[in-house]
Amino acid sequence: MTILSRTVAFSVVLSVVMSAEAQAETELPNFAFGLGYGLLNQKSLMNIDFKVNIPINDYLSTQVLLNSNYLITGSSKDSFAQSELSSNWFIRNDYGRLGVGIGVTELEPMDTELETEKEVIGQFIGEVFLGSFSLTTNYITTDKTLSNVTSSRIGLGYYFDDDLRTSFYREKYNDQETGWRLETYYQPQKYHQMGSIGFIARNGQDYDYAGVVVEYYFDYAVSLKQREKQFH
Repeated sequence: MTILSRTVAFSVVLSVVMSAEAQAETELPNFAFGLGYGLLNQKSLMNIDFKVNIPINDYLSTQVLLNSNYLITGSSKDSFAQSELSSNWFIRNDYGRLGVGIGVTELEPMDTELETEKEVIGQFIGEVFLGSFSLTTNYITTDKTLSNVTSSRIGLGYYFDDDLRTSFYREKYNDQETGWRLETYYQPQKYHQMGSIGFIARNGQDYDYAGVVVEYYFDYAVSLKQREKQFH
């Protein structure tokens, strides 16, 4: 099954899950769709994200995430598509959350003569919320990721208000290389807080990147701060 067909199938499954869970839970699931575009060392990198967060009770929740990246260089020799499908589970309260996850990543070269690479991945996620500040750490077992979501990182975020956040991270990339990442997300109240826009910049010897990401949420009237404390 190709990355595109898996993406379509995933979105259909999530729609069914959302409908069923919405009837069963008082705290509704959160479904998000994101599109991103940027330049990675002057090469086009596009990403498409699907994410569903399902509350189980006041202290437990689960998340299913599909992240697809497309590096377009103008040559099939070094262009590729990468997808990550993972399931994460969290223990949470008002002050933070701890999570573990497992999934699979697939690297599919555009050159049909090259083989597709697959790898099982595991990850650990930890977040602490202290007023207007948030401390985030994420560790992923694979060294073959371009994902803007699952790079191994540790960093600090600050909320200027409930719908504007800036974060600064130290990240680990391929082959143990490290770099810095700065991002800002804004969620306008004008449109019932149903979408956000993010600006991302990061540096590294082979991973300089600048880009923008737009997310749409299938709920409304939830502040960015509240949304990220519950789901991120």
